[in-house]
Amino acid sequence: MDAFHANVAEADVGVVTIDQNVDFTVDAFPMQTFHGKVVQVRNAPITVQNVVTYDTVIGVSNPELKLKPGMTANVSIIIAHRDDVLQIKNAALRYRPPDATPVETRQSAPGRGARRAGPGDAGASQRRAERTVYILPKFGSRPRAVQIKTGISDGIMTEVVEGLKEGDRVVTAELTSTIAAPSPPTNPFGGGPRRF
Repeated sequence: MDAFHANVAEADVGVVTIDQNVDFTVDAFPMQTFHGKVVQVRNAPITVQNVVTYDTVIGVSNPELKLKPGMTANVSIIIAHRDDVLQIKNAALRYRPPDATPVETRQSAPGRGARRAGPGDAGASQRRAERTVYILPKFGSRPRAVQIKTGISDGIMTEVVEGLKEGDRVVTAELTSTIAAPSPPTNPFGGGPRRF
């Protein structure tokens, strides 16, 4: 078994443990996802420009020898996993209509997770949060604010624990179109100096 080293941020290292599954890609094979497991989390901190990380050793099977020394890996350490959950795009959590008033986000007690989460989502992944999203009603065109409780996130999608049901149309962005006023047709025989 081969191994490679990943630098895990100080804020995330507390949720990384031995035998957690790891998914990663390398630039040489961007469409292929490789799999491994956390083998060791080293205690010696690495500090670069006041950013503290911890060396984490990832064990990986490399039977085809595709993985070469020195390759850069984009790593996701899976700290939680849930199947068959209702989930929404994170863009829906950021969307606010232009006329909306600011809404506070409240955190509640620790709860269950969602689909899968990486260390970058460690804090949010271990608790439920009350958030506001906007849905489009069946009749009418104005988005309606709905309070939901979220679970864990993988950075792209977030689990919805309560507040929505399958089939709800959640707003992630608003398209605005600016149609330019038509310019008057040009007359090839109209004014202006003529040359003969």
